[in-house]
Amino acid sequence: MSSILPCQHRLISHEESYCWLESNRLNSEGLPTLVFYSFEGNRPLRCTEVIASICPWRLWTEDPVAKLVPCSNCNRRHRQGSTSQQLCVAWSEAKITLKMMRKIKKEGEKYYPEGTRELPYSDSTSAVVRRLVWRRMKSAILRRDRYQCQECNIEFNRRRRKIFDPSLRKGSGGYRWESLEVHHIIPRYEGGSDHPGNLMTLCPSCHLEHTSRQASERAKARKNREKFLSTLEVEECNNELIFDPRD
Repeated sequence: MSSILPCQHRLISHEESYCWLESNRLNSEGLPTLVFYSFEGNRPLRCTEVIASICPWRLWTEDPVAKLVPCSNCNRRHRQGSTSQQLCVAWSEAKITLKMMRKIKKEGEKYYPEGTRELPYSDSTSAVVRRLVWRRMKSAILRRDRYQCQECNIEFNRRRRKIFDPSLRKGSGGYRWESLEVHHIIPRYEGGSDHPGNLMTLCPSCHLEHTSRQASERAKARKNREKFLSTLEVEECNNELIFDPRD
């Protein structure tokens, strides 16, 4: 039997277990005694649903369940402040962005070639909700691009396809699945967003070329930064060694 709410006095707060609520009285060893204990006084009592409901010292760890409120986006109801409510709002904003992109872009143009850092939802959207929106956005981008690589124009007709790989089975070959991937034109590490204008569908081969080039650019930038810092350190050291006639 479980109680209605988890209690901080229990050994296991979310389940029926021993109550470890201490009193102000001390035992013979000078240690606080338990408020609820057996007749023998050598072990605590279990905090059941009945005891929890009448316990004058009960202390709950959770707030009351939030009310269900109507949602104008999906015409359903969500718990006030819940993740599902936040997701519904954020995804509705993202869908509006997708719709606007179809209107403002010319026929055949589906994204910004230079990418964008604009967010498809409110800047206050939590990290958890952003990850959930990203999952839906990937599927939307694949449908928008008609399951076709935007670089080599190879058509998958669905999210993934089965291809023959001669390297499998010790060179005798075999079939494996190959999936389309959604690429960020401006990488996330440079502030690129999950805005549909910053996303394009690529096959694994084309995506690998993009990611390899980006990795090479990051390595080059890191090397230049380290070289610049090293130069500053040398100049600072030389300045400290300049002869001062006042010495």
